[in-house]
Amino acid sequence: MSDNREITISPTTRIEGHGKVTIILDEAGNVSDAYFYATEIRGFDYFLRGMDAERLPFIISRICGVCSTAHILASVKAIERIFKTEITETARKLRELLLMGQIIINQSLVFFFLTLPDFWFSPEENPSKRNIFQIAREKPEIGRKAIKLRNFGTQILDAIGKREVHVVSVIPGGLINPLKKREREELLKLAENACAITREALTLGKELFEKNWPDFRKAGDYKTNYMALTKDDAIEFYDGKIRIIGPSCEALSEFDAQEYMEHVEEKRYEWTYAKFAYLKTLGLPKGIVQVGPTARINVNKRATTEIANKELEEFKRKFGSPAFATLLFDYARLIDLIYSCERARELLEDEDITQADTRVKVIPKSGRGIGVIEAPRGTLAHEYTINRNGRLRNMRLIIPTQVNSAAINLNVKDAAAEFIQQGDVKPGLLNRIEMVIRAYDPCIKCATRQVNENLRVEIINSKGKLLKVLSA
Repeated sequence: MSDNREITISPTTRIEGHGKVTIILDEAGNVSDAYFYATEIRGFDYFLRGMDAERLPFIISRICGVCSTAHILASVKAIERIFKTEITETARKLRELLLMGQIIINQSLVFFFLTLPDFWFSPEENPSKRNIFQIAREKPEIGRKAIKLRNFGTQILDAIGKREVHVVSVIPGGLINPLKKREREELLKLAENACAITREALTLGKELFEKNWPDFRKAGDYKTNYMALTKDDAIEFYDGKIRIIGPSCEALSEFDAQEYMEHVEEKRYEWTYAKFAYLKTLGLPKGIVQVGPTARINVNKRATTEIANKELEEFKRKFGSPAFATLLFDYARLIDLIYSCERARELLEDEDITQADTRVKVIPKSGRGIGVIEAPRGTLAHEYTINRNGRLRNMRLIIPTQVNSAAINLNVKDAAAEFIQQGDVKPGLLNRIEMVIRAYDPCIKCATRQVNENLRVEIINSKGKLLKVLSA
């Protein structure tokens, strides 16, 4: 606590990137406000201007080591829209399989390594014990299975993307190489075990969630709008339309990816490097919208795979539709996980996925295009404008964490108010606040879109020569 009226949590732990929380108390010692800051700047929007369009996906994936596959897929979809390129069905299947590998890697990492300690231990437990390493000491098989499950996702990326991180096979027009029959057979053998581990994880997560539900409810129950991709009312990650519903489950809009920027706007705040995204027609605060695992369930009526659909129906029966409690993100993330494992198995069972027609010729054109997919953290949009020389003139990214930023800040304030009254800071407060943030699984590295007006960015070569100066 920096003084009697300010509580600081820095850094926030078990999230991707660098964040900070400041809680402001009034004279009576009650919470008057709270802020969740993004404390780093990336600036991809600026230094990629002038990049050759066909090289762009390889560079944009470096925006994050965790979300890299999601970014490269959104990137090529935006470029293909501009080039008016239609990829083959084989390429589409392989891209979806890559995305399932990304979902498996991320959601297993978040459940086992980042949020499971919040379920397993009391919030008051000593931080030196409240972590995955202590869980692995108590139950070694959980650690082993967590690694096996995540490894299945990385092997998908390695086989199709040719790298486990920052895949290199995805290009405008499809993929460079087809999936070999031997690779398909090996992955298919692993898929069944991955599905079995995920079913066990789901059972464990539900047991711990039910045990802790009375306490979890105190972490926030904020009603907002929700947004996700959908196809025939079912959960979809690679293609489909974007649907937005209101807090009473009423349909607000449904539109194609190319209309995305007509519905979503951004706002800057001087105290954070992350812009806030919201629904343009409603403005703030009515236009606050959430994306991610809970939003995917709220927006859609079903899942196309057997167990995921069963679990989705149970989720809606238990918590309503739409469901609002913040920590339900952690429950819904397990449904993402079982869906991605089941869907990966379905795709691998299709022998046609090894066909050689993975690439079509592209003819560069100028224009504007938007690529949208469901990343692990929610709806991700890339908008590019390419000039007649085939180079990037302008880029706009709207990241899931940007969309969730307003709700995160409101939830942090509500949770702080629950556990701080009249200056009395209850035990476990800091971890309870961080639990709220971790539920959203924010990716700060991806979300830092803002460059302050007076910020000067200098690009120099290896010899120290100034090449370019960028500013907002």
